[in-house]
Amino acid sequence: MRIKVNKEKCSGCRLCETLCSLFHLGVVNTDRSAIRIEKDDLDTSMNSPFVCRQCKTMKCLEGEKVAPDEERKKFIWRAQRSRSCPFHALHVFKGKAYHCDLCGGDPQCVQVCTPGALVMSGS
Repeated sequence: MRIKVNKEKCSGCRLCETLCSLFHLGVVNTDRSAIRIEKDDLDTSMNSPFVCRQCKTMKCLEGEKVAPDEERKKFIWRAQRSRSCPFHALHVFKGKAYHCDLCGGDPQCVQVCTPGALVMSGS
């Protein structure tokens, strides 16, 4: 299970970022969210959501002696792992990396995304 992103549908409202931090940490702080919206105001005017792709082989964990299935369930990771993600999906803020844990199986960002830029995918 993973979140599929269709950036062409993203309105840039950032409700997904807001709800992520509120759901996990009880604060409204988009810097402490596992999903990021990057805006390209100068070139394409596109909004691009970035969130963990839930890779089967997690490159961000390569070389570590950890259980990937257990790490997937964690929201806050060590910041160093962000450098290993080839998809730019681990946002770092104040020395912590924020990782999408799929909200325990019911991603809140997908529920709040009314344009349909974020949808659940079985693969």
